Amino acid sequence: MINQSKPAVQLTFRQSAFLGKVLDVYREAQCPLHYSVIAEQLGLSPSTAYDMLKLLEQKGMVNSEYVTPKATGGPGRSIILFSPTAKTTHLFSRVCGESHDEEQWEDVKARILASLRRRTDSEYNDLLSELVTRMPEAKSPLVHCAEVITALLVTLRETGHMFGRRSPVSQLLGTRVSGMGMSMLAGLALGLCLADRRAQQRLSGFHQHMMRYEESLGELSPENLTLLHRFTWDVWKALKRSPEQ
Repeated sequence: MINQSKPAVQLTFRQSAFLGKVLDVYREAQCPLHYSVIAEQLGLSPSTAYDMLKLLEQKGMVNSEYVTPKATGGPGRSIILFSPTAKTTHLFSRVCGESHDEEQWEDVKARILASLRRRTDSEYNDLLSELVTRMPEAKSPLVHCAEVITALLVTLRETGHMFGRRSPVSQLLGTRVSGMGMSMLAGLALGLCLADRRAQQRLSGFHQHMMRYEESLGELSPENLTLLHRFTWDVWKALKRSPEQ
């Protein structure tokens, strides 16, 4: 089941770009900043920077605090300082992480599909061993799901399963994209594999990878779920043993 997360904070492109620069300045200074300092660093007028910071404060992305300069020796006049909230730090860390995950995904997808297309019948067992060996490594949920799906379909091919339109796996692939559908597809492929004695040996201990697959599946965004579905179709087509019936 796909996680139902809270709606993300809605930021315009200008607000997001401004916030990212504020975060950079804050990380360099390692202390709350006066809006005039932020304005100078970003090449804006103080009033523009102040208005944007107050708007972002309303969205929970920035904190403000009033402090009295200690250097005056007297009561002095308080000034307002701004700093990014934990929500901002998390947002930009997640964006950086997603960018890295996207690069990793494109690399893994291309490598798997290229490997499938050049393999001969005698080499699929080696590919399966490679996939199973890599699975415990830390990686994005999308990549892990892709490796599990590939391993299952490679094993299914080795059982002599016919990869045509009448296959229940093919029919399930043709349904609407959903987390439940991808969960059922992996379970179905595993069940078909385990009906073969040789496949039982090759997939010994695979239940651990299936448990992580279900967890990873629940972490996928709708967009990544669609990427996984399309990838599974590509793997299916690359593994076909005969024309569709």
